[in-house]
Amino acid sequence: MLLSVVTLAAVMSAGVACSGTGNESAGSSTSTTVYDGVESTSTTVTTVVNPPTPPTPPTPAAFGDPAADRARVPGSIASPGPTVAQLCSGGYVKKATPSPAVTDPIKAAQVAAGNYADRDPSHYVEDQLVPIELGGAPTDQRNLWPQTIAMAAVKERDERRLHTDVCAGRITLAAAQAQMAANWGPLPQH
Repeated sequence: MLLSVVTLAAVMSAGVACSGTGNESAGSSTSTTVYDGVESTSTTVTTVVNPPTPPTPPTPAAFGDPAADRARVPGSIASPGPTVAQLCSGGYVKKATPSPAVTDPIKAAQVAAGNYADRDPSHYVEDQLVPIELGGAPTDQRNLWPQTIAMAAVKERDERRLHTDVCAGRITLAAAQAQMAANWGPLPQH
Protein backbone atom coordinates (compact mmCIF):
# COMPACT_ATOMS: atom_id res chain seq x y z
CA MET A 1 0.00 0.00 0.00
CA LEU A 2 2.81 2.42 0.90
CA LEU A 3 4.54 1.70 -2.40
CA SER A 4 1.33 2.49 -4.32
CA VAL A 5 0.82 5.81 -2.53
CA VAL A 6 4.43 6.90 -3.08
CA THR A 7 4.28 5.87 -6.75
CA LEU A 8 0.94 7.64 -7.28
CA ALA A 9 2.24 10.84 -5.66
CA ALA A 10 5.34 10.75 -7.85
CA VAL A 11 3.28 10.22 -11.00
CA MET A 12 0.87 13.06 -10.11
CA SER A 13 3.73 15.45 -9.31
CA ALA A 14 5.51 14.55 -12.52
CA GLY A 15 2.27 15.12 -14.44
CA VAL A 16 1.97 18.63 -12.99
CA ALA A 17 5.57 19.37 -13.95
CA CYS A 18 5.01 18.15 -17.50
CA SER A 19 1.76 19.98 -18.07
CA GLY A 20 2.80 23.35 -16.68
CA THR A 21 2.57 26.79 -18.22
CA GLY A 22 6.27 27.52 -18.32
CA ASN A 23 6.14 29.56 -15.13
CA GLU A 24 7.15 26.65 -12.90
CA SER A 25 10.40 25.46 -11.51
CA ALA A 26 10.78 21.84 -10.46
CA GLY A 27 12.87 20.04 -7.90
CA SER A 28 13.05 16.35 -7.22
CA SER A 29 14.11 13.97 -4.50
CA THR A 30 14.74 10.26 -4.62
CA SER A 31 13.98 7.90 -1.75
CA THR A 32 14.35 4.18 -1.22
CA THR A 33 11.74 2.23 0.71
CA VAL A 34 12.03 -1.34 1.98
CA TYR A 35 8.67 -3.01 2.57
CA ASP A 36 8.43 -6.72 3.44
CA GLY A 37 11.97 -7.26 2.18
CA VAL A 38 11.29 -5.62 -1.20
CA GLU A 39 13.34 -2.54 -1.98
CA SER A 40 11.69 0.19 -4.00
CA THR A 41 13.09 3.51 -5.24
CA SER A 42 10.77 6.41 -5.97
CA THR A 43 11.32 9.94 -7.16
CA THR A 44 9.11 12.75 -5.97
CA VAL A 45 8.91 15.82 -8.14
CA THR A 46 8.09 19.11 -6.43
CA THR A 47 6.70 21.90 -8.56
CA VAL A 48 6.84 25.54 -7.55
CA VAL A 49 4.55 27.75 -9.57
CA ASN A 50 5.91 31.25 -10.13
CA PRO A 51 3.35 34.01 -10.71
CA PRO A 52 3.20 35.23 -14.31
CA THR A 53 5.30 38.24 -15.15
CA PRO A 54 3.02 41.26 -15.59
CA PRO A 55 3.10 42.87 -19.03
CA THR A 56 5.34 45.87 -19.41
CA PRO A 57 3.21 49.02 -19.47
CA PRO A 58 3.44 51.00 -22.70
CA THR A 59 6.03 53.71 -22.69
CA PRO A 60 4.45 57.16 -22.68
CA ALA A 61 4.80 58.97 -25.96
CA ALA A 62 7.86 61.19 -25.97
CA PHE A 63 5.89 64.00 -27.55
CA GLY A 64 3.24 64.36 -24.88
CA ASP A 65 0.08 63.14 -23.32
CA PRO A 66 -2.59 61.96 -25.78
CA ALA A 67 -5.18 63.75 -23.65
CA ALA A 68 -3.62 67.04 -24.73
CA ASP A 69 -4.52 66.26 -28.33
CA ARG A 70 -8.10 65.11 -27.86
CA ALA A 71 -10.78 65.44 -30.49
CA ARG A 72 -12.98 68.50 -30.42
CA VAL A 73 -15.86 66.49 -31.89
CA PRO A 74 -18.22 64.09 -30.07
CA GLY A 75 -17.84 61.19 -32.53
CA SER A 76 -20.51 59.37 -34.49
CA ILE A 77 -21.26 55.86 -35.69
CA ALA A 78 -21.89 54.86 -39.30
CA SER A 79 -25.55 54.50 -40.24
CA PRO A 80 -26.43 51.83 -41.01
CA GLY A 81 -23.72 50.44 -38.77
CA PRO A 82 -21.60 47.57 -40.03
CA THR A 83 -21.80 44.21 -38.28
CA VAL A 84 -18.87 42.76 -36.37
CA ALA A 85 -18.55 40.15 -39.12
CA GLN A 86 -18.20 42.91 -41.74
CA LEU A 87 -15.64 44.79 -39.64
CA CYS A 88 -13.57 41.68 -39.04
CA SER A 89 -13.69 40.28 -42.59
CA GLY A 90 -11.08 42.72 -43.89
CA GLY A 91 -12.70 44.51 -46.82
CA TYR A 92 -15.00 46.94 -45.02
CA VAL A 93 -12.38 49.50 -43.97
CA LYS A 94 -10.91 49.82 -47.44
CA LYS A 95 -14.36 50.29 -48.99
CA ALA A 96 -15.56 52.77 -46.35
CA THR A 97 -12.44 54.97 -46.07
CA PRO A 98 -13.07 58.33 -47.78
CA SER A 99 -10.53 59.75 -50.19
CA PRO A 100 -8.44 62.81 -49.28
CA ALA A 101 -10.54 64.74 -51.83
CA VAL A 102 -13.43 64.35 -49.38
CA THR A 103 -11.58 64.86 -46.07
CA ASP A 104 -8.93 67.47 -47.00
CA PRO A 105 -11.42 70.37 -47.34
CA ILE A 106 -12.99 69.42 -43.99
CA LYS A 107 -9.53 69.29 -42.38
CA ALA A 108 -8.54 72.68 -43.81
CA ALA A 109 -11.75 74.28 -42.51
CA GLN A 110 -11.34 72.71 -39.06
CA VAL A 111 -7.70 73.82 -38.76
CA ALA A 112 -8.60 77.37 -39.85
CA ALA A 113 -11.50 77.62 -37.40
CA GLY A 114 -9.98 75.65 -34.52
CA ASN A 115 -7.58 76.42 -31.73
CA TYR A 116 -4.48 75.12 -33.55
CA ALA A 117 -1.11 76.83 -33.07
CA ASP A 118 0.11 75.34 -36.35
CA ARG A 119 -2.29 76.42 -39.10
CA ASP A 120 -0.79 74.27 -41.89
CA PRO A 121 -3.35 71.52 -42.70
CA SER A 122 -0.61 69.36 -44.24
CA HIS A 123 0.83 68.86 -40.75
CA TYR A 124 -2.33 67.02 -39.68
CA VAL A 125 -4.17 63.82 -40.47
CA GLU A 126 -7.95 64.02 -40.72
CA ASP A 127 -8.93 61.20 -38.42
CA GLN A 128 -12.17 59.62 -37.26
CA LEU A 129 -12.65 59.80 -33.50
CA VAL A 130 -14.50 56.46 -33.61
CA PRO A 131 -12.38 54.68 -36.23
CA ILE A 132 -13.88 53.12 -39.32
CA GLU A 133 -12.63 49.68 -38.22
CA LEU A 134 -14.88 50.06 -35.16
CA GLY A 135 -17.90 51.28 -37.14
CA GLY A 136 -17.23 55.01 -36.92
CA ALA A 137 -18.87 57.31 -39.46
CA PRO A 138 -16.30 57.84 -42.23
CA THR A 139 -17.31 61.35 -43.38
CA ASP A 140 -19.53 62.77 -40.63
CA GLN A 141 -17.92 66.01 -39.41
CA ARG A 142 -19.00 65.09 -35.86
CA ASN A 143 -16.50 62.21 -36.14
CA LEU A 144 -13.65 63.94 -38.02
CA TRP A 145 -10.83 66.00 -36.49
CA PRO A 146 -7.37 67.16 -37.49
CA GLN A 147 -4.80 65.23 -35.51
CA THR A 148 -1.03 65.58 -35.49
CA ILE A 149 0.74 62.81 -37.34
CA ALA A 150 2.52 61.75 -34.14
CA MET A 151 -0.72 61.51 -32.16
CA ALA A 152 -2.41 59.64 -35.00
CA ALA A 153 0.26 56.94 -34.61
CA VAL A 154 -0.44 56.66 -30.88
CA LYS A 155 -4.21 56.50 -31.43
CA GLU A 156 -3.72 53.86 -34.13
CA ARG A 157 -2.37 51.46 -31.49
CA ASP A 158 -5.61 51.81 -29.49
CA GLU A 159 -7.65 51.31 -32.66
CA ARG A 160 -5.80 48.11 -33.61
CA ARG A 161 -5.97 46.72 -30.06
CA LEU A 162 -9.71 47.35 -29.76
CA HIS A 163 -10.40 46.01 -33.26
CA THR A 164 -8.53 42.81 -32.38
CA ASP A 165 -10.45 42.52 -29.10
CA VAL A 166 -13.82 43.02 -30.85
CA CYS A 167 -12.99 40.41 -33.50
CA ALA A 168 -11.85 37.94 -30.81
CA GLY A 169 -15.06 38.50 -28.81
CA ARG A 170 -13.25 39.92 -25.77
CA ILE A 171 -15.21 43.20 -25.90
CA THR A 172 -18.44 44.30 -27.55
CA LEU A 173 -18.38 46.69 -30.49
CA ALA A 174 -20.41 49.24 -28.51
CA ALA A 175 -17.94 49.07 -25.60
CA ALA A 176 -14.99 49.56 -27.97
CA GLN A 177 -16.68 52.57 -29.59
CA ALA A 178 -17.41 54.07 -26.17
CA GLN A 179 -13.81 53.50 -25.09
CA MET A 180 -12.44 55.38 -28.12
CA ALA A 181 -14.77 58.32 -27.45
CA ALA A 182 -13.87 58.36 -23.75
CA ASN A 183 -10.12 58.08 -24.29
CA TRP A 184 -9.77 60.39 -27.29
CA GLY A 185 -12.90 62.52 -27.38
CA PRO A 186 -13.54 65.94 -25.83
CA LEU A 187 -12.69 66.30 -22.18
CA PRO A 188 -15.81 66.46 -20.00
CA GLN A 189 -17.00 69.98 -19.22
CA HIS A 190 -16.96 70.74 -15.49
